[in-house]
Amino acid sequence: MKQWVWMVALVGACTASQAQTVAPSPWRFFAGGGMASGGDTIFSGTITTDGTTQVVPFQVTPGGPKFRLGGDYRLGERITVQGSVGMSTSDPMGYNGSLTFANNPVELLVFANLTDALRAGLGVRQSFARMAATGKVESWPGVGRYESNPAGVAEVQYLFSTDDSKPAHSRPQFGLSVRGVNETFTHHSESFSGNHYELGLVLYY
Repeated sequence: MKQWVWMVALVGACTASQAQTVAPSPWRFFAGGGMASGGDTIFSGTITTDGTTQVVPFQVTPGGPKFRLGGDYRLGERITVQGSVGMSTSDPMGYNGSLTFANNPVELLVFANLTDALRAGLGVRQSFARMAATGKVESWPGVGRYESNPAGVAEVQYLFSTDDSKPAHSRPQFGLSVRGVNETFTHHSESFSGNHYELGLVLYY
């Protein structure tokens, strides 16, 4: 009889240990990106593409491709806090010069998981932007740092989930995102709207 008691106790201890081992971490890493549109035109003109005689118009704006990397921390069953560092560039290049408007925003958002698939978030971001130039536009007065105040961010995500791939689990999740940013850049007392919306993809892992 004692042997059975010991065996039951041992199986129970192993089961509890295994359950403790597979408990999901509240942390998840994520990657996101998309294509944005909006904001003022900071500079525009025409360029002759390198290696050709083709003259094409260009615009430097706060829009264009966006990328983010960060972490997601679950505070409860439905609330998560997300932090990230982003990167975006607008860089027309011609045979005799180039411009590069680069921005690295740092963001902090709070998301509410409305369902297992739908989540909505609000937060703030601080952008660190700079215009660099080479060639014939190297001395253009628009070159240099672009200051910005903390800006507002709103985002809605739709995540494709299965029973074992939810915010409370550790399996990867893939989804679609729509986001809007309300910010302003200032350079030499001249202000530019950085307001834009973005359609993109997110991956949690």
